[in-house]
Amino acid sequence: MMRSDQRRGNVLGVLLLGCAAVWGAGCKKEQPQASAPVDAGVVAVADAGVPNAGTVAKVVKPLRFSDVALWPQGTTLMVTYTLTNPGTAQGRGDACLSLLDDQGMVIEVKRMGGITVKGGTTDSFEDKVSLGVTAWKQTRTVMLYTAGDNRCSSGVLSATSELLRLLPTGQPAPADAPAPQALQDSQATDFEVSGVELIQAGLSDDYTLTYTVKNVSGHRAAGSGCLRAYVGPEGAPHLEESPEGDFNLAPGASETIKDFVIFDNDRNWDRVTVLRLFTSPYGCADYADTDNTGFKFMKPASVHAPQEGVESEPAGDPEDETGMDSSGAHDPEEEFKSDQQAPHGE
Repeated sequence: MMRSDQRRGNVLGVLLLGCAAVWGAGCKKEQPQASAPVDAGVVAVADAGVPNAGTVAKVVKPLRFSDVALWPQGTTLMVTYTLTNPGTAQGRGDACLSLLDDQGMVIEVKRMGGITVKGGTTDSFEDKVSLGVTAWKQTRTVMLYTAGDNRCSSGVLSATSELLRLLPTGQPAPADAPAPQALQDSQATDFEVSGVELIQAGLSDDYTLTYTVKNVSGHRAAGSGCLRAYVGPEGAPHLEESPEGDFNLAPGASETIKDFVIFDNDRNWDRVTVLRLFTSPYGCADYADTDNTGFKFMKPASVHAPQEGVESEPAGDPEDETGMDSSGAHDPEEEFKSDQQAPHGE
């Protein structure tokens, strides 16, 4: 992080030494001039006759973003930016980043990092945030702003800076981009599940769950799946549970999720009779209740505890949609260098 005010101390020290030398030689100290006008609406000078008369009030102005660069790298987004503080009061809090879809709905809000910018100065920052692949694919514009400590999730209404709207490439967003819509809390009732299928690969310990989840609400909703396995009568506590994928859906949109099922004890597959797939904002961290009853289905007759010594065929990660291996990877920095070295006009 680079701070533009670091060299002010040296300059100020030189000026003070020069003034001391002049006054020491017998020069008359000039009377202080009237304070320069401050912004309209800000009281700068105390009433006449008050001991603190002449004290300038701290002026708070919204911070400004500039020189923003976005570097998506897999599941990470690198962000570099400059913040300018045009006021006289120190600006501090958190730098925030919102991902918005084609309707201006907030997909996700990220805290980039803490910021402190002294009044009248400029500072540069570099931050790294985790990035959901599905969320980034749906992102059409990016919003940058600052807010008070731990206030990013409150949205732009709590912004302490000017709002900067960009395309995912880092270029300015078009003027007709849909206005940002506030992020709404997701509920378990926002989701509808269908097409549930549980498969075991032969006699191995490779279990895969596939299902389709739909957002039946009128706002964007995000959540996770959680598969819970039961033994015994209705209402009995679950014996095992396994997280089953994340999703972030626009109103009316649906997505097919495919993920591995992992039990703490695979031998429990022979005891399980009933399973429920829950879809809710926090997945397995959410409790089952009247609003979160889950999608109930019987364990398929073909699914059992794995046979000792039997291994499944190597398979790719069900969440890997590209099918690429490391041979298809590329280094963005090398790509950037190649572009710079290419002759002009090509």
